[in-house]
Amino acid sequence: MAVQKKRKLVNYLDALVDKDGLKTEVTITLTDQTMTRIIISFLVSGIAIVAISHLIKNYFPNMQLGAIQRELIDIKKQLK
Repeated sequence: MAVQKKRKLVNYLDALVDKDGLKTEVTITLTDQTMTRIIISFLVSGIAIVAISHLIKNYFPNMQLGAIQRELIDIKKQLK
């Protein structure tokens, strides 16, 4: 197995731009490890978004729903 060197962002930018300007043909190779990391990060971010929206929905009351419930309670009291 070949050992891959870690590349810095500066190296990628140098590969994109040379003395004549922006290069038009750029090849970026993604290894299996990189693809796995990308997929896992997308999954984790999706789970985080769902969890945060669930927490916001359940822990912060809906003001309109609360107002409607109070009105219903008042109407029920008046009808008794």
